[in-house]
Amino acid sequence: MSTFWITFLAILGAVGAIVGIGWFIWWLVERRPNRKYKKETQKILSEMRDEIKELKEQNTQMQFYLNGIPEVRDRHKAVIYRDAFRAMREYRHKEAIAKFQEALPLASNPSERCAILNLIGASQIKSGANRDAEKTFLEMIRIAEQAKFDEGLLAGYGNVGIVYHNLGKIKKSLEYWHKALGIAAEKKDLVVQANVTGNIGYGYQSLGEYKKALDYHMKALKLAEQLDNLNIQANQLSNIGLVYYALLELQKSLEYHKKALEITERIGNLEAKASIFGNIGIVYYTLRENDEALGYFKKALEIAKAIGKSESQAREFCNIGLVYDTRGELQKAHEYYEKGLEIARRIGNLEVQGNALCNIGTIYGQLGDYNKTLEYYLQGREIFVKIGAKGKIEDCNHNIAIARQKLAGR
Repeated sequence: MSTFWITFLAILGAVGAIVGIGWFIWWLVERRPNRKYKKETQKILSEMRDEIKELKEQNTQMQFYLNGIPEVRDRHKAVIYRDAFRAMREYRHKEAIAKFQEALPLASNPSERCAILNLIGASQIKSGANRDAEKTFLEMIRIAEQAKFDEGLLAGYGNVGIVYHNLGKIKKSLEYWHKALGIAAEKKDLVVQANVTGNIGYGYQSLGEYKKALDYHMKALKLAEQLDNLNIQANQLSNIGLVYYALLELQKSLEYHKKALEITERIGNLEAKASIFGNIGIVYYTLRENDEALGYFKKALEIAKAIGKSESQAREFCNIGLVYDTRGELQKAHEYYEKGLEIARRIGNLEVQGNALCNIGTIYGQLGDYNKTLEYYLQGREIFVKIGAKGKIEDCNHNIAIARQKLAGR
């Protein structure tokens, strides 16, 4: 071989070595950021799953349908879901809704779209936007029915039932809850069965069918105890307390509410705690222990404001109004009733609207303004007719008759 070729090959070998070293250095440089990127992605995915787990533990009445969201691998989607679940868990409802809506166009199939709609609807319920939630869940149900997704239907039926109950459409809520219970029984899903059974009990309770309500709540409590599910146990204990309150067994009612409160304090469920504080306040109010009642109502209102639960705020404003009403502080009572009524109208809660209107009517009656009394009781009665609350309609009829008698006697 000539000197030229020997020199050429030597140079070529040197160039090859340099190129090989160059590629190796590039691989090392590139691999470090890739490893870091993968590590960060894994962290985001882990955080997203943790948020989902905590949120499910926090919400016992809602039916969660996630359709593989916890198994998502796409980093961009995972960030959106993580932030949305975190906002939902921290009661930042508007932010949660916005984030889930951002994820909606990224849905890879109808099933995932159903899952996102379910989460949007759940956040809308939490914010008190019941009419928006109704539209969201009905859209979800439409998609699930077309695609024959039983899990999607189960969640949609259960959650739209909650919406109709919040809107005071009790019979409609029971219709959807019974549909959900049928699917849950077929699937042998005991957690969902416990939740929906308790919801059905609450529906019958709202209709004044207390024996039926107690039967369903006791069944739900038994299932929750079998599952060792503390959230559902607390919810059902409080519901049983509500039934005993309606039956005027006040000490028994207090006993069940305090058992529920003990559990919620242990597990840190603020939403349930606010609700139970309000329920205990009502029992003390009925026992004419007004200072105790006012203390519990104010605690409930403070938590409701902190977590942004509009429905609870509306109820507690009205409850505080009741105490001031009883004390004869009518101006103060009227102010609190109006605050409760304003929120109830904004979020579409018919039951609270009806109660607030009748309470304001009572104040006008105490002031001798029977025209106003009649006006407010007629408005309240109209709402109670819409929601089918028989006992409340009878109360309104009685008070309307008294107001008319007073006006006729002038």
